Parts: sequence; structure tokens; C-alpha cells
Amino acid sequence: MKLYDQFIERTRKIGMLRAIGGTLGWDMKTQMPPKGAEARGEQMALLSGLIHEMATCPELGDALKKLSEADGLNPDQAANVREMSRMYDRAAKLPKSLIEEKTRARAEGQTIWKDARPKNDFAAFAPCLKRNVKLQRETAELLGYDDNPYDALLDAYEPNATNASTNAMFDPIRKEAKPLLDAILGSSVRPDESLLTRPLSPRKQRRFGILAAKEIGFDFEAGRLDVSAHPFCSGSHPNDVRMTTRYDVNYPLSSFFAVLHEAGHGLYGQGLLTEHIYTPRGRSVSLGVHESQSRFWENSVGRSRPFWKRYLPKLKKAYGGAFDDVSLDDFYFAVNRATPGLIRVEADEITYNFHILLRFELENEMINGRIEVDDLPSAWNAKMRGYLGIDPPNDAMGVMQDIHWAFGGIGYFPTYTLGNLYAAQLLWKIRQDIPDLDDEIERGNFAGILEWLRERIHRQGMLYSSAELIKRATGEPPNGSYFVHYLREKYGSLYRLSLS
Repeated sequence: MKLYDQFIERTRKIGMLRAIGGTLGWDMKTQMPPKGAEARGEQMALLSGLIHEMATCPELGDALKKLSEADGLNPDQAANVREMSRMYDRAAKLPKSLIEEKTRARAEGQTIWKDARPKNDFAAFAPCLKRNVKLQRETAELLGYDDNPYDALLDAYEPNATNASTNAMFDPIRKEAKPLLDAILGSSVRPDESLLTRPLSPRKQRRFGILAAKEIGFDFEAGRLDVSAHPFCSGSHPNDVRMTTRYDVNYPLSSFFAVLHEAGHGLYGQGLLTEHIYTPRGRSVSLGVHESQSRFWENSVGRSRPFWKRYLPKLKKAYGGAFDDVSLDDFYFAVNRATPGLIRVEADEITYNFHILLRFELENEMINGRIEVDDLPSAWNAKMRGYLGIDPPNDAMGVMQDIHWAFGGIGYFPTYTLGNLYAAQLLWKIRQDIPDLDDEIERGNFAGILEWLRERIHRQGMLYSSAELIKRATGEPPNGSYFVHYLREKYGSLYRLSLS
């Protein structure tokens, strides 16, 4: 069909330009000299403007209308038309000037955050955040919404999700996770957390992380690992996936789990179908599903007992004998300790979700005008006390710890907990399909697990919505109860709890 061929050629060009923008963004966070921020912001603003023009041009709109009414499209073609129509409808509501301004704000915000956070200088960062909140409010109003302006922003990261539907998914956590945490904190059984603070040089941390990433299937001929202020993964192509981590000499496993997490994202990126690259059919379906992959490898696999039965000897070798006195049971307990802490990316599997609920609620309040940016630090600290019973000693370890608001990523945070929920449901199904899963992990045979994910998640691209994808992979719609069951089973055993 000639019309479809013309449409997909235009679609690929738009996708390729977005990939170029992604590579510029990666460079900005990893290699770019600090003084290059303003110039890079202008470059990215120009690029985003060009992309916006191409993505909203009348010719594309006409083609999408005709193709949406056409007969004979195969499933791949129909998915491309459906998703490009959705993206076109959103983009057409936003003026080019707003897109360019948001891009400049994104670049400036990240650069200022990177400088202000180590200095604990919220006052220096606040103007950027105010600018981003203002721009996101404008975006929400232009996009439109039924009940809550936050819905329009969340939809960019988790298509078709709303504040109401996300809250419903989070209900099991609100109801079950806090009583479970209280029971854990009341238990007399405690892990030796000092095991997690034995120092290791960044060079050895890097080597150990790469070893694990390779073994679970990440292809370093099609990817790389660098350093950034906040770990992330980006990819312009299945053969060009970029991961980053950060190193703390006195808490080396923080980097190790960050590498596993980002490698989970990277495996998804490397598993997309190259024949559909730069089209929706060759893109990941949502950030929630993306997070399910990172949290699956970081936690479901990487914090499992069979994983550490294999990897503790490797850790002992990496440490040059410094861990020779540590038993598997003690180490497994330590890496799964449940302790309220200040930093989201270092949180355990239970308290992590309270960090997300806090951000999710504050984002809603900011977008709905119920809280001002200047009042955000005190509101953050109050919610930390309410959810986790702790007070941040400063803003660097509190409201400024994440880069997301610096780049205007309001609506992003809920996808982390959605990823936890999806991951637990996928794990339940994988255990049914691979009955000897624990033995496979212990032997380092990750290929079967990866192929299961490749077939049911990665290669599907945007063929289905995230909810439909999870349903097809597991046999039922997304259900938060699987994650609650996973937490109760794991932590009940570790802390010897009698849970009714």
C-alpha cells in the first residue's frame, strides 16, 4: 500500500530524530563539559521543534485519517497507525514554541540540579522547578483531561493510565505494605547491615557489575556502561544502548544493583525488533512495563537466594577475601533488609513504594495548585515522617535527590511502582512456565528467562497496550495482589513473622 509506505517512511524519520535527541541527552548527562549546557539546550530545542513540525504536519494527519479507515492492515501496521494517531493527537494540541521552551527548561534544569544538589541549595534549584511546573500545567491544559490535569501528564509515560486507575492499583500496597513494614520493624530478628558497607574501589565495582550484566544477557557489543549523577539507561537502537551507574566506595552494592536495574532496561532495549526500529511497533510500550523489566532483574532475580548462592563466591573473589567470613544466609538477609531510609534508589522492596507514593502525591498537589514549589521541602519532609518515620537532614537527601523534576518529568514516578506490580505478576507466571527457575538462576542459566521475556514482552513493542500486554503474558489483567503476596512471602520468611 503506497500510502502506508509513505506514512511509515515519515514515521521512521521522526523516530530517528528522536533517537538523535536521546543520544544528545545521554551525552549531556555523562560527557558534556559543564559550560556546554546552554548551547546543548539550544541544539535540543531546535531538534525538538523540528520533530514537532514533522509529527504534526497536515500530510501526516491526512495519512493517519485515511489509514485509520483503511481495510487490510496487518497487526503490525495497525499498531503503527493506532499509536502514531495517538501521538499525533497529543502533539497537535501543543504549539511548537511550548515544545522548544520545555526542551530548554529540561536542559537547564538538569544542569542546575547537578550543581545545586551537592551544595544542598534548593533556593538555586527552585526557579527551574517553578518553570517546569508552570510548563507542565500549561501542557496539561492544552492536552485536556476529564477529571485531573495530572492525567494528561501521566498518560505520556503510561498511556491510558489515570490518577484514579493508578491509585486503584496502589491500594493493595497502601493497605498491606505498611502493616508488613510495622511487623518487620517490631521483629527481634535483624540482619547485619554492616555487610553492605565494606568498601570496594570503583574499578572493582565496575568489573563486578559488568560481570553480572553480561551473564544475564546484556550485550556490551551493543551497549556500554558509564557514570552519571543519577543512574539511567537510554537507547537509540537495539545495537546502541547506553547504561550509567554511580559509585560509592563505602556502599558498593548500591552500584551493583543499579547496574542490574539498568541492565534490565537495557535488555528490553536490545530485545526490540530491529526490523521495526523507529516505529511504534519497535518501541517499548510504556515506562511501567520498562520498569517491570529493570525491577525484575534487580529484585526478583538479583536479590534472590539462588542468585547469591552463585554470586557470593564471585563477590568474595572481587573483594580479595574480605568477605570470606560471610555466610550465604547472612548475606541474603542483608541485601534484603527492610529499613526505612532517605534515598529512593537505595530503598528495599517494601519501603521503595512509599518513596513513590510520596512523590506521586506531591506531583498531584503541585499540578493542581495545592502546593507551591517554595513549600515543597517542608511538605516532602512531612510525608517522609508520615510514611517512613524519618526526617531528611537536608534537601539534598530529601526533595532534591531525584533528577526527574529537574527535567520536567512529572507523571514519571508512578511507573516505578507499576513496574514492581507488573514484575511480581510476571515472576508468578515465569515460575509456572519454568518450574526449576531457582535452579536455573543458581546455575547462571539466564537464557531461558530472558527468552521468556523477549517473546512475551520485548518483541511485542507497542502491539498491545501495557494492560493488554500483561494480560497476554500472564493470563490476567494487571493485579497488585501478586506484589503484596511476593512481599509477604519473602519478608515473612526472612523476619520470621506470623502473618495472618
